[in-house]
Amino acid sequence: MSVTDSWQEFAASAARQAGNLHVASVSDKVRELHQRIHERYPAIARIAVALYDPEMRRLKTFVASNDPGISPLNGYECPIDSVPSLLAIAESGQARVVNDLSKLPVSDTTHSRWLHHEGFLSSLTLPIRRSDQLLGFLFFDARERDVFTDPVVADLLLYGHLIGMIVTQELATVQMLVGGLRLASQFAHVRDLETGAHLDRMARYARLIAREIGPSHGKTDDYAENIFLFSALHDIGKVGVPDRILLKPGKLDDAEREEMRRHVIVGLQMAERLINDFGLASLSNIDMLRNIVIAHHERMDGSGYPHGLTGDAIPLEARIVATADVFDALACARSYKPAWTLENAFQEIERMSGTQLYAPAVQALLDCREEVEAIYQRFQDAIVTL
Repeated sequence: MSVTDSWQEFAASAARQAGNLHVASVSDKVRELHQRIHERYPAIARIAVALYDPEMRRLKTFVASNDPGISPLNGYECPIDSVPSLLAIAESGQARVVNDLSKLPVSDTTHSRWLHHEGFLSSLTLPIRRSDQLLGFLFFDARERDVFTDPVVADLLLYGHLIGMIVTQELATVQMLVGGLRLASQFAHVRDLETGAHLDRMARYARLIAREIGPSHGKTDDYAENIFLFSALHDIGKVGVPDRILLKPGKLDDAEREEMRRHVIVGLQMAERLINDFGLASLSNIDMLRNIVIAHHERMDGSGYPHGLTGDAIPLEARIVATADVFDALACARSYKPAWTLENAFQEIERMSGTQLYAPAVQALLDCREEVEAIYQRFQDAIVTL
């Protein structure tokens, strides 16, 4: 049985088990529930969800609904170990109520300073879990003291359970799609030395870029999270590329290059098949997956493929993933080259900035070297460095 046949059998089997799923935007649902809660408890000025990345042990803002006049806390990440109170909630699995935040010392964290600056005086924090896995935290914040009495907490626990279900359903559905495609892509990754560590690194580089430049494009933190989830599937179409091309130690000739370039078309076909088989066409942001798969080899000057798009005609998510992918490809050993040092990789993407790669995306990586280096060190391949 061929690799493609194996993948199709898996997709059909998984689709039969999964049924038909339709998921609305988490941001919209949280805002809608906040409006309902606000009618009963006007003092609750903010509801927010932060997600947990267990590999990096970091928390990251995801979605939030704020009353008018509150400056949003977007694009914020921090190590969970730097927030003992959240560690305690994660370990206990119990809600935490603070009815007078003014009595607590203002810790030297962005989140703590932000809460103080925005005038929040009480809070309720709930862990979000799926089975035994911590997914993140749900926050209810108020600008008055003593808002979270026992009856109010009992009521909000029901809303919290609903919001937790919305978040876990969205993530589980996307992860199911990503997992199905990554299972198929593992065949190709073993063959062309594109390891799981490469995917882990570049997906996190892509999320970092999206976090940095998203706000200037009107994007919120859930956009960055979808970039993180979908970007690992950018080269899924390589499953259809023959070994003689994937593993060739030297440069490809013109015919081989054209055959290699077809992987974006094959990848889009595979993504569409799984989207349709799982009934995920209405999944929020599903077009991001399509755009990443088909356009991550487009270049700002029109020299890319498959359509030779230029500038803003290239979807933003594809511009972001292209930058992350090129950077990590430079720092990875491949069949045709050894790995570059991070410094040399930084220099090369800076050279490509504005011509082939999206300049703001390149600048985001250059501005976040410390985080890039932490990701690089955390997810290592066995490589030989120049």
